[in-house]
This record gives sequence, C-alpha cells and structure tokens, in this order.
Amino acid sequence: LEARTVVACIGGFTALLAGLIAITQTDLKRVLAYSTISQLGYMFLALGTGSVVGIVAGMFHLFTHAFFKALLFLGAGSVMHAMGGVIDMRRFSGLRRLMPWTCGTFLIGCLALSGVYPFAGFWSKDAVLASVHEQAHHHHTFAILYYAGLFTAFLTAVYTFRAFFLTFFGSEEIPAEAGHHAHESPVAMVGPLCVLAFFATIVGFWHHPFADFLVRTPSLAIEPMRASLANLHAFHGDVAAVSTIVAFSGIAVAAFFFLGDRKEAAWLARAWPLRYCYSLSYGKFFLDHAYMLLIVLPLWAFAKLLYFADRFVVDGLVDFCGHIPVAVGRCLRTMQTGLVHYYASFMVLGFLIMAGVLLLKSMFF
Repeated sequence: LEARTVVACIGGFTALLAGLIAITQTDLKRVLAYSTISQLGYMFLALGTGSVVGIVAGMFHLFTHAFFKALLFLGAGSVMHAMGGVIDMRRFSGLRRLMPWTCGTFLIGCLALSGVYPFAGFWSKDAVLASVHEQAHHHHTFAILYYAGLFTAFLTAVYTFRAFFLTFFGSEEIPAEAGHHAHESPVAMVGPLCVLAFFATIVGFWHHPFADFLVRTPSLAIEPMRASLANLHAFHGDVAAVSTIVAFSGIAVAAFFFLGDRKEAAWLARAWPLRYCYSLSYGKFFLDHAYMLLIVLPLWAFAKLLYFADRFVVDGLVDFCGHIPVAVGRCLRTMQTGLVHYYASFMVLGFLIMAGVLLLKSMFF
C-alpha cells in the first residue's frame, strides 16, 4: 500500500468508527466530541487522496468545521448553563420554547454538520467526497472508502439530529438542578452563537478564494499535484446530489425514531440482535477498556516499578553510602571520653597490637 492510501484508510475508519459511537451516546457534549473525531477522520480521508483537490477539500473542511462545531459546542454549553450543569439528554427535553435562540442557532449548526445546502458543511463535505470519488476510478480501495464516507455522512445526520430532537423536542422536562427559573442564556452567551451561526451559513461559499489561496503555498507547489488544478473549482453535481439525499435520509431516520413518543427507538435498543450492537456502540466498542488494559495499566505498572527502583534501589544505595560515615563516626565518638587514663590504655593496647604483629611477622615471614 502507498502511504497516502494508509492515511486515507485510517481517516475513513476513524470517521466511521466515531460515527457509530456517537449515534448512541446520551451525553450531549460526548456526541459532539465523537462527532469531532469523525470529522477529523473525514479530513484525513481527503488528505489521503494525495491530490490537490483532496488536500484543499480536507483543509477547507477543517476551516468550515471550526465554525459549526464551535457553534454546536457553545450551544451545548448554553443548554448546560440553563439546565444547572446537567448535560445528559435523558434528563431534559422540549427546550425549544424555553431557549428559542439556542434552539435556532443549534439547528443551523446541525444542518451545517449534516451537510445540508447551503450551509458550510455541504460544500466542504461535498469536496471531501468528490476528491475520494475521483480517486475511486483508479483505486478500488478508494471506491470502498467513498461508500464508507457516504455511510458516515448518513450516520452524521442521524446522530446530529438525534441530539437536536432529544434536546429541543418532546414534552418539556427540566432537571431539578435547573430549579424553577430555567431560561434562555444571556446575551453574552447567545451573541457568539448568532455570530457563529451566520458564518456557518456563508463560509461554504468561500471555497474558491480559499482554494486559490491554498494552492499558492510552497507545500503544494509541485508539478504532479498541479496537474489536477483543472478539477479544483469543479462542482461535482452527482456527488453533491447523492450526499444531499444521504443527509436528508439521515435526518428522516432521526425524526422517525426520536420525534414523538420515541417508542421505536426504545424498541430498537432492546430488539435482538440489535441490542448487542447498541451495547457495543454505547460502550464505545470497549476502546476505553482496551486502552486502559493495554496501555494505561502496563504504563502504570512500569511507572510503579521505576518508582520502586528509584526510591529503594538508587536512593537506598545513596542513603546507605551516606550512613556509613555516620555509623563509623558514632563508633569512634565512644572513644572520645576526655579521660587521660582511658586514652593511655588505648595507646598501650595499640602498642601491644603492633608489637604482636611485628613478632608474628618475624617468626613466620
């Protein structure tokens, strides 16, 4: 495999795996966190194509993603502020009347993340999928990655609007932590949401200026990549149409399961064998457990071993060397009594020992 193909495969796998995890999470910020991981996978999927179109698409998706994902995270923070610190979507619902500004701006962020026209995510996600689709004509691996990207786009729309419907639709439920005065966030919090919502709507139209700026950088000034500049400003209508259908399909699925009484979603989570898939996704495919078992615990044990070696072997040896003069000094200090006859006795004893040694030496040597 080429290095770029490995990068693309890792990106596609990351995007798909994180999307599968996000679709069952109940913590609103956790949904957005795994969504961020998934979108980062999208970016590396585009970079892995190795074409100038893919690199510009990946960087442009990073650019647009900054606006609508910041909008969604700040929107989640606004909800968290109003709910008294609670962010578990199972404990609140129906907030659209209570928080209309947060609801409206959050909806714009959801539409942008899902890739709905004309919001920013539509243009950058279309560019990513188009760059992969372009390589699919030459490499079967990229054909697989293209369909994986489409399925990830479907998952993105599902988990994004799942979070939106669970939070802002349904019967109005407020957690006890919010008290009886839950209300819309202040202007200091809603204002940035409106600014980000505005940019999440329009920055997608900056694709051409962004691409023209990026291709002039020295890192892209190589001849093989400049050969594909003709496709840089092309609008891939077929890819855009497919991705739009996929996005609206995901929104429709989310609406079917998470609007109304949501009995279908509860049944789906309990039905065999889907409940095992649900548990696998909700448990994050046990990646946290594997990380803890294979990386954290071995490193912790190794750190404890190094601590023992440093504390009791290295420091112990140094301390032992320091204690030797102290012990010798204590022994010699017992001889310092201040009595003259005591010193004279030691002198006589020393003289006798030396005389004995000399006598033995003369007798045997």
